[in-house]
Amino acid sequence: MSLRYQLLGPLRIDDGRRSVPIGPQKPRVMLAMLLLSTNERVSLDRLVTELWERPPRSAVANLRTYASGLRRLLGDLDGTPDGGKRLLTNASGYLLRIDPEELDVHHFRVGGERGRSALADGDFGTAISRFRAALRLWRGRPAEDVRPGPDLAARLTLLDEQYLTIVEDLMEARLAVGEHGAVPAELRLLIAAHPFRERLRRQLMLALYRCGDAPAALRVYTETRATFADQLGLEPGAELSRLHVAILRRAPELSPPQPPSRTDVVGVPAPVGVVVAAPDGVAAPAGVPAARGPRREPAEPPRQLPAEPVAFVGRTQELATIARLQEAAATARPQPRTIVLHGPGGIGKTTLAVRVAHLLADRFPDGQLYLELHGGGGGLPRVDPLHALGRLLRALGLPAAAVPTELTEAAALFRSVTATRRLLVVLDGAAGVQQVRSLLPAGAGCLVIVTCRRPMSTLWAARLRLGQLSVAEGVELLDLLAGDDRAVADPVAAARLVALCDGHPLALRIAGARLAARPDWPLAVLSDRLDNERVRLDELRADDLAIRSSFGETYRELSDGPNPDDRAAAAAFRLMALLRIPEIPSPLAAVLIGTSQRRALTLLDRLAETHLLEAVEPTRFRFHGLLRLYAEELAEETDPAADRRSAVRRALTAYLTTAIRAGQLLRPHRSDRPVDPPVLAQLQTIDDALPWLERELLGLLAAVGQAFDAGPELARLCVQLMPPVAGWLQKGGRWAEADTLVAVAEKAASIVDDPAEQARVRIMRATLHWHAGRPEQARAELESVLRTWRRLGDREGEGRALQALGWFHHRTGDLSGAAALIGAAVEILAEGYPGWLAVALHNLAEVEFERCDYQAARRHLDRSLTMRREQDDPAGEAITLVALGRTYSQLGRHSEGLAALTAGLRLCRRTGNREDEWEALLSRSEVHLRLGDAQRAQPDVEEALALVREIGDSYGEAAAVRQRGRVLGRLGWDARARECGVLAQGLLDHLPRRRDGVLETFLVRPGQPTEVDVDVPSGRYPSACMPNRSA
Repeated sequence: MSLRYQLLGPLRIDDGRRSVPIGPQKPRVMLAMLLLSTNERVSLDRLVTELWERPPRSAVANLRTYASGLRRLLGDLDGTPDGGKRLLTNASGYLLRIDPEELDVHHFRVGGERGRSALADGDFGTAISRFRAALRLWRGRPAEDVRPGPDLAARLTLLDEQYLTIVEDLMEARLAVGEHGAVPAELRLLIAAHPFRERLRRQLMLALYRCGDAPAALRVYTETRATFADQLGLEPGAELSRLHVAILRRAPELSPPQPPSRTDVVGVPAPVGVVVAAPDGVAAPAGVPAARGPRREPAEPPRQLPAEPVAFVGRTQELATIARLQEAAATARPQPRTIVLHGPGGIGKTTLAVRVAHLLADRFPDGQLYLELHGGGGGLPRVDPLHALGRLLRALGLPAAAVPTELTEAAALFRSVTATRRLLVVLDGAAGVQQVRSLLPAGAGCLVIVTCRRPMSTLWAARLRLGQLSVAEGVELLDLLAGDDRAVADPVAAARLVALCDGHPLALRIAGARLAARPDWPLAVLSDRLDNERVRLDELRADDLAIRSSFGETYRELSDGPNPDDRAAAAAFRLMALLRIPEIPSPLAAVLIGTSQRRALTLLDRLAETHLLEAVEPTRFRFHGLLRLYAEELAEETDPAADRRSAVRRALTAYLTTAIRAGQLLRPHRSDRPVDPPVLAQLQTIDDALPWLERELLGLLAAVGQAFDAGPELARLCVQLMPPVAGWLQKGGRWAEADTLVAVAEKAASIVDDPAEQARVRIMRATLHWHAGRPEQARAELESVLRTWRRLGDREGEGRALQALGWFHHRTGDLSGAAALIGAAVEILAEGYPGWLAVALHNLAEVEFERCDYQAARRHLDRSLTMRREQDDPAGEAITLVALGRTYSQLGRHSEGLAALTAGLRLCRRTGNREDEWEALLSRSEVHLRLGDAQRAQPDVEEALALVREIGDSYGEAAAVRQRGRVLGRLGWDARARECGVLAQGLLDHLPRRRDGVLETFLVRPGQPTEVDVDVPSGRYPSACMPNRSA
């Protein structure tokens, strides 16, 4: 069965019967990457980089999961097992095999090429038809429901560029057939969104000149020249300058062509970034049809728009969206003629609406109506629909006595009066659908722009959600408002000020006004005042503007409303701010609020609809910074302190308990104390635990920071969480996060005042000392811990401390001391502590490995592996399998070594263990070399090198570069092999800590000639033995 893949809008797959969205965010990103690389293999590295800014250790395993899900979806759609082998994979990446005819991007590009061909041949009618057919494929921004990484973002930007080029080609063809009177308003919007596209400006100048308005055409040139000089330091290009001169001399070649007897003025339904919903859930494309039917020319059309905003910055995407919407003229399909701009208070909805209205004013010769509905509060009563209709009808010339006093009659009269007119109506500050439904004109040539704090989802409209300004846009706005180029002169301070204002336009306008009032203030003065969260909202006040008042209008709609659900949502808003974590999943919110998960999600959705919260994903929510401060204030004023403390304790207990359970599944030997069953997620296996921890890590780091001083019980949970989760972080190469967690656990342990708990934290601190190149501090911590546990009579603790101290001696090269200490630990832990006994046996095996007693090492590893499997410890099993694989190879049993290394590598990826993953890859590459297969060794080395560079392991990078040199030498690339040898030596000479003796023993062959005539560095100390070179 043929499928249709739709990228030009929300990502969808259509099987001819239905259009199916693609599940969670990351599979969507993966599919978009594959679709834009049709029938080309996309490497694992590219996909990992695209899906994660900081890839988890399980990234490759996660990709396999996403690929399996996509295969199932494709199979369900086309009725074939596993998607008819559409999605192919191998060790290096994935390939999506499709017919180009199945992809809307292909049809778009082909349509554009065919239109340009007709344009070049002078067949303008055909060109217009083909361009419009291509542009009609756009249902929104390309992959608008996908959060792209760097590669995908660049490819989507290219699609936007191709769209604009076709729009320009379409304008060229329309000018060629005499449609100069229809295009200026559309061109003005396009230029507002894309101010540096000279071709659009040239087309506007030509259109205005052909409309008989040469002064306006010349003003466009003057504005262009000023804009280019101010923002780019450039003059307009030669083509624009020649047109300027031609207009000045009224060149005859600029005269308009004779219009055809009949021109099909059909626009392009291609809104970008909008969501269109027809009544009864029927989807419809967005667009604003051009006028049809006769026009009436009133003697004095109303011109009610407020003055055009002076300090207007950013919103280029929204302007581009509306420009595309204007291209969507009357088509065979019905089009909404209303645009809803929605977002929180003070976000700039009115400013954008007025800006757009001025840009479009020329398109609506019968008038522009503006009505402030006061639906956002502000202390003024809402304008009821009947009163609003009276004002609109009187503005259109009806005497007051002719306006009906019944709403239905007044609405019917308004529809009659507007049926044949071309009007622009701006309804500013609507409370909701009920207030505006009767105010919508009937004319096909009318456009309504509504601003509202809610999306008005039951209204048939194109919707644009406005958000915060970017840092660059915020700095530009501050510069305009503060004056004297103060923000541009101090961009660092300006960027800090934008961050403190959370990119919120109203907050930035207040900050700019305060700076304008105090020209003696450096920007840092105001930043320092805003830096104090307790007074930030107090400082964001100037004259009649206050950020707190803006937020309060929306909040009071809920808290003071008659709907009990709204009042419950207001209470949830206050409580949500008490948890200072970046994103709050709905199950955690349910515990915090004290309700069911279903009920909590209903309340959170309500808050998201009113823009008091932002929905990051369907079940994850976050605050913007200033709104969080406002909600915290409300909670302190409204909710009793005991209730607030109880809610926070309840939520943090649930959060940390679930995290402890996840950590126990990942590292069972590190935390065997039972916890209450987790209530936030059903975690049964490591495959449940790892994704949960990955998703919640940033929240957990914030939560422990809030929890450790919230009472001894929560402090104890922080300490209990630390060993398994910090161990997982360390194995994942995330040492900074591990350090953060250990630092909090140290403070929590001091509150608990339990020497045993403190000792557990200090063992982890010793590991961090070692990694940071502080061996003496690591030794002191471990020796102190050993004394503590002996004083407490804790045999398990004593055994753990002995094996940890033995690990330290091993790492510092004292093999005899290490063997003695770990041997003593084995004797103690054999008394009944199997989890830690397996760890000690593994560490003892590595000492024996470095002492070249491979048979002893194998015996210890066999015992350790058996015990880890009995305890269902896949993370420990992974580590031991990697060590066993090396040991088998040293014994000449290379095939068994490969099998063990491959199994260990698979488990390392499954458990997020990146440290042992790269060691397994290098070790497997070495076994391939010993078997004479350099071709198979190379991808392992390259993957290991990429991994160690990603996690920042300096020794790992040196070892990988050195191994790459050996592989390249075997492949005959002698010069590149020598370069690797030199680079590796430089890296090894500057290590912060001693090399890994086990890996050095395995990978380096002291005294033996290398594959090329170059000194591949063998290590800072000589190994006591040589690897077995059998096979």
